[in-house]
Formats: sequence, C-alpha cells, structure tokens
Amino acid sequence: MSDEDLRRLVGWTVDDAPPEVRVGRALGALLKGVSTVVTLGADASTGARPATWTLPADPAAYLDLGVVRLHWPADAPAEQVQASREGVWATSGRAERPPRRLPVQTWRVVAAVPGSGSRRPRHASAPWRLDVTDGRGTGQLTGAWLALAWIGSLAGWPEPAGTGSGG
Repeated sequence: MSDEDLRRLVGWTVDDAPPEVRVGRALGALLKGVSTVVTLGADASTGARPATWTLPADPAAYLDLGVVRLHWPADAPAEQVQASREGVWATSGRAERPPRRLPVQTWRVVAAVPGSGSRRPRHASAPWRLDVTDGRGTGQLTGAWLALAWIGSLAGWPEPAGTGSGG
C-alpha cells in the first residue's frame, strides 16, 4: 500500500505533493543511495526515514506512519506514537515499558499548525503539529500530515482548519 492508497482511507484532505517536494524526494533518495554505498551502509541507522505508509494485513499491527511524537502535557518530553487500524499507542521501544493505548477518542483538536511554508501544506509528508485536549490537560502531536490524518480519522476528529495553512 502506498500513500495514495492510505490517503483514500482517511477522512481528511491529503493533497498531492507540490513539484518541489517531489524533486526533493528524488534527490534525497539518490543522495541517500550514494551515501550508503560510500559509507558502506554506516549511516543506515542514523534516524529519521520517510514513512512507507504500509497498511499491514493484521488490523492490530502498526502502520508505518514515520515519526509521530506526543508531548503530554505539552511541555513534557516526547513519546513515540504508533497506530494500527484499531487504535493509537504511545510506545517507548523499551521492553520494561510496554505500549499504552492513547484515549484519542476523548481528545479534541484545539489548534493545527503546519510546519512548513509549502504551497500545499496538506500533502502526505508535510510536517504538522496538532494541539489536543481532553478537557483537563493539553498536549501536542507532531508528525506528517497523513500520519496525523490517520490518527484523527481513527479518533473521529473533524479535519482541523489549520493556522496559516493557506488552504
């Protein structure tokens, strides 16, 4: 499954990436390939990689949504967030701290802020921040627009208007 397939499943707008983003992706993939060959694969573990938007056959398995972070409360350290077709979890990656299900259905979005000046800030990989509340506390979810749209669709949130999104 690709981002095209996944974006058809979410209830939020997901635009086509602008040409400059598509060119940037192609150049980035080329440079990553050259770097991997030159360093004999040494930089393969250096962190952020783009999402594959893979929807696994098992509904309980995590999708590859790329890096999604939760700060709850907003000034707390970030936790990694994973989502399946059934729910959303905060995951630490450490065996001593198992994933905990996040009650996203009880949250609502109070602000949505695009992280780039793109002409189309709602393309799949565009960075965004959603400020969310449960009525008692507030937090922030950050990640690619399509990842946040997936989580928002699971939670039943209406698509946010966005601050300064331009469209």
